[in-house]
Amino acid sequence: MTICMLAMSCSNTNNKTVKNKLPDTSKTDSVSNIQQTESIPPTKAHKPDTIRNVEAMQMNEDAFQKAIISLQDSSLVVYGNIREDYRIFGYEKPDTNSRKLIFFSVFTTDVKGNPYRCPYGAYYSTTDMINSEIKYLSNAGNFIKANFIKDKAVLSPIYILKDWVKFEEKN
Repeated sequence: MTICMLAMSCSNTNNKTVKNKLPDTSKTDSVSNIQQTESIPPTKAHKPDTIRNVEAMQMNEDAFQKAIISLQDSSLVVYGNIREDYRIFGYEKPDTNSRKLIFFSVFTTDVKGNPYRCPYGAYYSTTDMINSEIKYLSNAGNFIKANFIKDKAVLSPIYILKDWVKFEEKN
């Protein structure tokens, strides 16, 4: 009986196994089969902390205010003038990608709550800093180097872009 069953199952053609034939990729160059995708041009990254790229706070270049360095004692002063635009960062290194230490701005959204988390704070003017001052030291490439002083102790040097600083004029 076992032989009969075995014979019947071998001759049963209803249970055919179908094999899908896949293309032989070993003979083709896989690089040539890759379709090139359309190149997407890089878009200009908007930096929210630069003067000309904030759409909500577009600054008027005719009314820029700069920090003033005193010729008498090297103090750096930022006046809080709402009729002039300014956004001045003090950086940890002479590099705009380095840590932001202090910030001066005419815009409330820049100052209120210190949104850039500057350890020395965000202010409208240098007169808003309590028991603190900034003293110019030297030039450092595209930056000026200054000391941040609090309670008569130098905490650290800060770097400010030269574009945002000018020396006071002699009278």
